Amino acid sequence: MIIIGVDPDSEKHGVAIYDGRELCDLATLNTVDLVLSCVEGQPQMPLFSIENVCANNFIYARNNKGNRAVQAKIGMSVGRCQQAQIELQRWLDKYECPYVLHKPQRGNWADNKPAFVKATGWAGRSNGDTRSAAYFGWLAARSQ
Repeated sequence: MIIIGVDPDSEKHGVAIYDGRELCDLATLNTVDLVLSCVEGQPQMPLFSIENVCANNFIYARNNKGNRAVQAKIGMSVGRCQQAQIELQRWLDKYECPYVLHKPQRGNWADNKPAFVKATGWAGRSNGDTRSAAYFGWLAARSQ
């Protein structure tokens, strides 16, 4: 089964593609390119495993930095990511593509490249967004 891990972002989502339990590719894609490349023309719909950024309805204490303008900017960024997730889910619903949502989790691989490499064996390039996507794809892959 193909599993697509997604770390939603307002500009380009972090994307990780698993074939079964094997990580095959990492990319950053906008919503349209992600859905069209992964869903249209495929013999079987992949399972999307998405970080549920919509579960965050507040500013974390760790983001409580600077003055009100800085906090407002952080809030706007979180809101944009949430809207990007909602739009992705609308596209997936239209194509009747299955997906699961995972609460954001501490300890995902966004900021821990050594843990990511150890768990996946990935030797190619990655960034925080693609490593986070790989983590959420990994959660779905290991439960298959």
